[in-house]
Amino acid sequence: PPSPVFTMALTGGIATGKSSFAEVFRKLAPEETAFFDCDACVHELLTKPEVARMIAVSLGEDLADSEGRLDKSRLRERVFHDQESRRTLEGILHPLVRGECQLARQLALAAPDIRFFLMDVPLLYESGFPMPRDLEITVACGPATQRQRLMARSHFAPDLADRIIASQLPLMEKAARADAVIWNGGPRGALLRQTTFFFTWLKSKLNH
Repeated sequence: PPSPVFTMALTGGIATGKSSFAEVFRKLAPEETAFFDCDACVHELLTKPEVARMIAVSLGEDLADSEGRLDKSRLRERVFHDQESRRTLEGILHPLVRGECQLARQLALAAPDIRFFLMDVPLLYESGFPMPRDLEITVACGPATQRQRLMARSHFAPDLADRIIASQLPLMEKAARADAVIWNGGPRGALLRQTTFFFTWLKSKLNH
């Protein structure tokens, strides 16, 4: 029999508005939605001494201070200037993130009121994310808008912003592979309307 919990994988590019979509969706069904954020999971993992140690041993002792804490800006510079370093970091983090996501999904499946499991997976296609899902959603915007938002939000230099964007699959390719596309190139109200429309469509689809 089909699972009572409908699982969705949410992706897009950095700074395209995945978190905004997730926030609106969760407000539309707060009691029925379980949410897993891969980026938040990575941030959490990077604070764990054992993970920081694995990264420092693999990518350079200069990435950690005497207390074993990672210098995240130095780590970011290293992995986005060197593909081999990025692959090494992903090899450490991705299995850990997948394990946490699997656990979150199991908890969602066991919860009586949960109807939707939404996982925000920025590298859904790049990493070959193996989690089962019923629907894939891409949140996209134009390249100039994406670059501008990334630099404004994270205060990155243009060169670093361009490297981070270039490290991901082109947005149009992600949009072509997804089952649903939310276009977030305009004002927040447009995102709100599209998300509400998507939610209404999804409920009618599941009720048939």
